[in-house]
Amino acid sequence: MPVNSEERHGGGGHGPRMRYFQIGFQKCGTTAIAAFFNRCGIACVHHDHGRLARRMRLNLAAGARPLEGYEEYDAFTNMNLTAADDWFDGNRHYEALRREYGGRFILNARPVENWVQSVMADKRARLGRRGALEHYELRFGTTDPARVAECWRALREAHHREVRATLPEGILLEFDIESDPPERLCDFVGVARSCARHYRLENPSMNGLGRLAGASVPLAVKRRVPDAVKQPLKRLLRAR
Repeated sequence: MPVNSEERHGGGGHGPRMRYFQIGFQKCGTTAIAAFFNRCGIACVHHDHGRLARRMRLNLAAGARPLEGYEEYDAFTNMNLTAADDWFDGNRHYEALRREYGGRFILNARPVENWVQSVMADKRARLGRRGALEHYELRFGTTDPARVAECWRALREAHHREVRATLPEGILLEFDIESDPPERLCDFVGVARSCARHYRLENPSMNGLGRLAGASVPLAVKRRVPDAVKQPLKRLLRAR
């Protein structure tokens, strides 16, 4: 169901603003979805270095509106926090978001085993081996890789089941980042199908060579590599 621009942008200050919330998990195209929104002219905040999740958690604990402090944005992606000693899954608080803002929700996903492999590799890359183990002990109460993988599968299955049971079809889009055409995203958001060109995976899963390179290059060096160089390399080394 397309959304007209007046509804989406608040009609010049009159009527409700349409907001969009990405409520799948990390490593399911969250960066690509955020870039899509921004390229379509819909102001989107993505992760904000963990500040988005921390602010959301504080707001919920204080009884404030979940996204207080981010009023200038109409789309929200990667509301999750992952640290060795802390975590918060903002995507799981979709009911609080719906109560306060209405809006539309994107349950982004990918084949479960691809996701489990990607999310566990990402934790090792971002937190280091010791930090990842600390995170898993805190989150799941285990550091055994097989049990951790099973915990991720169970968490995702429960979340998807609860979302489908709670959110009506008209405001929910299930979007598989590996198989669904971006035109589905355009239709749901209410932009022209020609905007499909604005959607492309920004952080694809790496093949063996890519994972080796990622583990070998220090994080400080990777951060200095410009996106104009980094993104083509990622696409070249992505898993097929």
